Amino acid sequence: MTIGDRIKQRRLELGLSVDELAERLGKNRATVYRYESNEIENFPITLMSVLAKALNTSPARLMGWENESEKEWAEESLRATRANAIGALYSGFSDKEVNHFKDFIQLNDSNMDKVDNYTKKLLSVQKMDNDLEVAAAHERTDIEVTDEMRKHDDDIMDDDDF
Repeated sequence: MTIGDRIKQRRLELGLSVDELAERLGKNRATVYRYESNEIENFPITLMSVLAKALNTSPARLMGWENESEKEWAEESLRATRANAIGALYSGFSDKEVNHFKDFIQLNDSNMDKVDNYTKKLLSVQKMDNDLEVAAAHERTDIEVTDEMRKHDDDIMDDDDF
């Protein structure tokens, strides 16, 4: 398989049109067709880096230097496809949320599990913090609170020197 074949195969796996890849590269569609048809025989390393980034892969894979299983290639393709689709699927989300999700889906399963566990712990701590704030805002229920006690509490809260 040639470099051009691998470029085209990767583009198709990601569901990109020639025009979309050309836009990512800052080139025109004719140039992409020349890459895929092997009209260009000697790719500069800088071009390989740009192509690899646009295709969510490595220059070594495009060159055919890395030999990996079809399963690994398919998993990487799926992750890349998901990452590219996030913007369209979640247009109502903030850039921060979209970027977080794009990063998350590129993690391997083990690291996804770590993020899930950490997120659950953070939410638990956040809930405890919120519960403490709410509890502190309520009037005591273990005694009968008089108007005089309420006034005293309000005076303390209004005291700037306290």
